[in-house]
Amino acid sequence: MHHLWLRDNCACSQCGDRSGGHRYLELGSIDPDITPDEVTLTTTGSLQIRWKGDGHITTYLPTWLRENCYSSESLAERQRLPVLWDSALNGHIPEWNFEEVVADESIRLLMFQRIDDYGFAILNAVPTLADEIERLAAVFGFIRQTHYGRVFDLISTPQQRILAQTAHAIRPHNDENFRNPIPGLFMMHCLQASECGGGASILVDGFNAAQKLRSDNKDLFDLLCEVPIPHRRFLVDDVDDVALAAHWRTIELNHHGDIEAVHINERTMAPLDTSAELIEPVYRALREMLSLVYDAQAFVQYRLEPGQAVVMDNHRVLHARTAFNGNRHIRQCHVDRDEFFSRLRALRRRTHNAV
Repeated sequence: MHHLWLRDNCACSQCGDRSGGHRYLELGSIDPDITPDEVTLTTTGSLQIRWKGDGHITTYLPTWLRENCYSSESLAERQRLPVLWDSALNGHIPEWNFEEVVADESIRLLMFQRIDDYGFAILNAVPTLADEIERLAAVFGFIRQTHYGRVFDLISTPQQRILAQTAHAIRPHNDENFRNPIPGLFMMHCLQASECGGGASILVDGFNAAQKLRSDNKDLFDLLCEVPIPHRRFLVDDVDDVALAAHWRTIELNHHGDIEAVHINERTMAPLDTSAELIEPVYRALREMLSLVYDAQAFVQYRLEPGQAVVMDNHRVLHARTAFNGNRHIRQCHVDRDEFFSRLRALRRRTHNAV
């Protein structure tokens, strides 16, 4: 481990603990060529370093060094890869009892980890009361209010403002790509299912589709990772006063080159505004990606019944709906991803400390 890294991460009372935001030591105050004067192991197995110059002493537990080791091997060991899925997941959809999730942290941790792995989960036995979606959302984080309000009712109506308020089939998509930031966790709570038996929900693993494109046509994959696509939602009239606009790459990668987000919604795509020579290649890449997420072999399909809710990662899982005839009432809301993953990490830490 680099000497500068070891000195910079000292968390003694004099230097302060960066992980809690109580940091006193400043990087500029450390000699970039700093070296140890003495390195020893304590009787408890901790690493103790006395630094040349000021004689400052830094101590590290071996568990901390292992948890934060930045070698390629250690990073690979700690990396939690998503579980990619397609229609083969039908019949094996992750489901949880709502009250058990609320009451039992160990069950909640299992569900959170499942959402981290698969991007979604279904909860059963959610009371069919209008405000129960607020209690559901509180398990994952804080509701993000938008121009729809804290909670949005999906009820088919002749005065529809958006396609979701009709009874038409809807293609797989991510929600609200015209926002910045894009909403994180998206949840739907069923209060009433259509009497006709229609209105089935469809989910698609965007990560799996993106990985297939990467394997089949790397050039098109790279193009969707590089070129931002414009999205718009303009409803400026007596009912709404909304003129939302954002650009997002269809596929986003993290610093390791792994897929970390997909943003797909044909209904909100604005006219492409990239350079002229890229218009046709980008259209070709989009057509290829859309064919993958619209393929029935990618679908997980089920029908939300009253008292069921689905929670999904809107940066990974695309959702859709079959057409229906009848009365259907779904309540939906959004929760930001950072709060969800914060709670997941906290649950893991508490569980680990309890063991």
